[in-house]
Amino acid sequence: MFSGFHPCQPCWDTINDKDDFNINTSSKNYTIDPLETEAERNIRTRTVTPVVTGSSVAAFVFKDGVILAADVLGSYGSLAKYRNIPRIHQVNDKTILALSGDLSDADYIKEAIDSKVDEDIVQEDGGEMTPLALYAWCTRLLYHRRTKFNPLLTNVIVAGMENKEPFLGRVNDKGSAYKEFLIMTGIANHLAQGWIRTILENSSQLNKDQAEQLMDRIIKQLFYRDCRAFARYRVCIVTNDAVEFKAKEVQPDWSLAPTLRNTE
Repeated sequence: MFSGFHPCQPCWDTINDKDDFNINTSSKNYTIDPLETEAERNIRTRTVTPVVTGSSVAAFVFKDGVILAADVLGSYGSLAKYRNIPRIHQVNDKTILALSGDLSDADYIKEAIDSKVDEDIVQEDGGEMTPLALYAWCTRLLYHRRTKFNPLLTNVIVAGMENKEPFLGRVNDKGSAYKEFLIMTGIANHLAQGWIRTILENSSQLNKDQAEQLMDRIIKQLFYRDCRAFARYRVCIVTNDAVEFKAKEVQPDWSLAPTLRNTE
């Protein structure tokens, strides 16, 4: 049982005693078996903490469709490094995808969806990726990766027009999903969700111009309060008529800054 055990054998990994002791007459190498298997080493390749991330995405339903907005910043830790990364992706004429969280995982999801859309086109069977279909597919993808202990650390918002009615749903990194008329990701959940919900619940359905003005107000508030936010952002408006993208920039007003005291 202990025939292969040598208590006096050095426990160096591929150490040459000639190099270690500068003895020219010895060329013997001492090796030991690896302490971990290939599978155990692969465990450490899982993404545990996102490196390049995107901040909040805001989306809500208005009278004629759905509106979404997200800035174009990719933060490398706390460094505002990548300043032109769109996080709202048009899948087709009816379906929009928005992502926040780990941007490498977001790219993986976008490429997987584009591949699925191309497959539908090649088959020529009249099928297309509707918002509800994409919503269901994202829940399966994200839940599958979670069960493999290799989650996609990304929050997905799916929006569009389903049977000529506005559709808005969210899927988190664990595959949990829900549909709602107002969805926020990131720190916007805490900074904007409450007062925007109050406005939408206490007023009649907003028209397109009112919805766009409210979205601009949301992004401006996030720019003031979120240290991972950026001034440049994109707004996407989805209606039965078209999908419209607009590139905008926050125009902040810091006139109150000199009057603030003891805020550190």
